[in-house]
Amino acid sequence: MPQAPSKAGSATADEIRQAALEQFAQSGYDASSMRDIAASVGIKAASLYNHFDSKEEILWDVTRSAMSDLAANRDEALARLGPGAGPRAQLAAFVSAHVGFHAERRHQAVLVNSQLGSLSQSHRRKAVALRDEYENSLRMIIDAGVASGEFNVFDAQVATLAILQMGTGVSVWFRPDGRLSIDQVGAQYVKLALAVVSQQVR
Repeated sequence: MPQAPSKAGSATADEIRQAALEQFAQSGYDASSMRDIAASVGIKAASLYNHFDSKEEILWDVTRSAMSDLAANRDEALARLGPGAGPRAQLAAFVSAHVGFHAERRHQAVLVNSQLGSLSQSHRRKAVALRDEYENSLRMIIDAGVASGEFNVFDAQVATLAILQMGTGVSVWFRPDGRLSIDQVGAQYVKLALAVVSQQVR
């Protein structure tokens, strides 16, 4: 007997996700209501509950999707390098993917980075686990570079967080019609990241 489709898997659910994302970005998560989201989709508020049980569930759905896509971008960028790529090339690929995501998916990135505290305890634990996995994957690249002598850092964890935060900040200021393209911004951030891992020990 075929399984019934997930109630969060229909085209209408996709419309709700997008409408909620725009509503959260414009008004903030706390100030947005299920009624507001329903109105922007053109349905009654009660109809939202055919797809999502609560506003928090929508936030978790958007958060999980964004973090999954972020990790997938990283994996695709690293896979394109091939098995022989060293830490320097891996770092460049990671940073390019990280910056590209935060430039292209600004609303999602800002929402995820600012609203983890609004998730339920269970969902927040899952989100933190996804974030930690992503962070650790960069830390492994930096550790490998230090071990090989390609990188020189005072503190690998501080370097990891500095590089991640630099890229995350792109979601705040980048504009598609701005002076620099996403690729140009990515290239600049790769140079900055390489500078972070090339510190001179005094």
